[in-house]
Amino acid sequence: MRLRSTLLVPLLCTMVAGCSSIGGAPIKHVVELFMEGGEKPLREAMRPLRGGSRVLVFALDGVGEEDFRRALDEGNLPSVAALLGPRAGAGVYAHGYAASGTLSVLPSITMAAWTSAFTVRPPGETGVPGNEWFERETMRFYAPAPVAFSSNDHAIRMYTKGLIGEQTHVPTLFEQADVRSFVSMLPLSRGADLLQLPKLNTFGDLFFATVQGAVRGRPTRKSYSETDQNSVRSVIAGLKEYGAPDLQVVYFPGIDLMRHVSEQPDVEVQRYLAEITDSLIASVLDEYRRQGVLERTYVMFVSDHGHTPVMTDDRHRLLNEPAELLDTIGVRVRSFGIDSKTDDFQAVLAYQGSMAFVYLADRSTCRTAGERCAWSRSPRETEDVLPVVRAFDRANRTGELMPALKGTIDLIFARPSKHFWQRGARPFQVWDGQQLVPIATYLKRHPRPDLLRLAERMQELGTGPYGAHAGDVVLLANARADRPVEMRFYFGADRYTSWHGSPSAPDSRVPLVVAHPARSGTELRQLTSRTLGATPSLLDVTPLVRALLRN
Repeated sequence: MRLRSTLLVPLLCTMVAGCSSIGGAPIKHVVELFMEGGEKPLREAMRPLRGGSRVLVFALDGVGEEDFRRALDEGNLPSVAALLGPRAGAGVYAHGYAASGTLSVLPSITMAAWTSAFTVRPPGETGVPGNEWFERETMRFYAPAPVAFSSNDHAIRMYTKGLIGEQTHVPTLFEQADVRSFVSMLPLSRGADLLQLPKLNTFGDLFFATVQGAVRGRPTRKSYSETDQNSVRSVIAGLKEYGAPDLQVVYFPGIDLMRHVSEQPDVEVQRYLAEITDSLIASVLDEYRRQGVLERTYVMFVSDHGHTPVMTDDRHRLLNEPAELLDTIGVRVRSFGIDSKTDDFQAVLAYQGSMAFVYLADRSTCRTAGERCAWSRSPRETEDVLPVVRAFDRANRTGELMPALKGTIDLIFARPSKHFWQRGARPFQVWDGQQLVPIATYLKRHPRPDLLRLAERMQELGTGPYGAHAGDVVLLANARADRPVEMRFYFGADRYTSWHGSPSAPDSRVPLVVAHPARSGTELRQLTSRTLGATPSLLDVTPLVRALLRN
């Protein structure tokens, strides 16, 4: 039964204190999302089916490469294993190929990763550098998946207003491929024909998980699994109504959401894949079989990032400490939240799990409290940037100024030049304790094989027309997977049992698997390798899908 919005608002207002918002989202946006569950056409008329090969993408949020491989080996993904067939060599199956060493972008976090995967461009070019960020030109803060505070406003606007599509400044896969495309739940759907959402007029799914998360604490595992289950019901309903499209993306957010809060995250992800995800994948594959198109469909499995277990306590969660340090050295910091109480701030913080972006103003334009800074101007290296870098370095090494930050930071990155965003952002360099040096130079002197393709990925984050969206200083938390969990830290408002965002292998290596019932694994390896090359990454997803559509 679908409720009328006039009845829905009073119902929701009995669940929360007040009627102006739910979880930080204006009530009208919540109602709109609630009422739009099911199918949301994104074009006036769908593109005609072009015939030929189809592509079906299963986007598994928060599943690392090792997680996926283990799930196959231990029998936790029987439907996927049946599709791939027996293993025939390194990464090769009878009817599938698994690329090895595919890397996420930096930070290895949901919004940045999926946006890059479904556009082919890195964060410095897409305009979406993380789960939250500050746009200095407009002084607006974006938080489609907030980390430093609790608000569901922008998360809901992703689906009601296409927020990520609005902030993505490059063509999407759906625009590039220009074929009939259906998208389920993916944050970026611009250019597709149909957006498929869970029917949000049932309890326990994404909508009520949002309400419960804002009002009663964290949603339960049942909420996350019902989100995925209801989403797939909408996918199958769309397939039955319109037939299989040329390109279908099925997004599973529940795995990642569950993993953040599970007491045994690495164990629970296997249980979730076995008990929830595999059967949902099977149901979609069965519908393709029923329609007689699976034999002509490439099936891809891909993720955005993995996870690293952390301590769920206030000591290892860094929230107010960076702001308090900046305040101690005389820098006025913007309050956490989508909307600031005042324009009187000289620094902004945006958190990405294992990373934190620090945005700095030219403080000569706003020396006196109450003055609004000229954020269109770049910060001064000597007067604005380096004092902040040195303060974090001292606090990290000695505890000076902020004892709680001692030993919490792995590396500090900053930009050495002025006016960087007016001519395109310049690369980040790394602080060596005395000065800023190129990242490649630093790594030659201080090898860090655990930080995968660090120089390349930091350049992709910090350069390009929107590289300034990653801030002026980037803090990499001590979150090394090769150290005891008691020595790992993360930036964020909530206490989690598992986080991500770093350049380390568990966070960065993701599965990229292609299957086809009528193709051999050797054929798929040859076809896939022509696109991926020797160093595969999420930036290869879009060109690979386009190549598969042509074959």
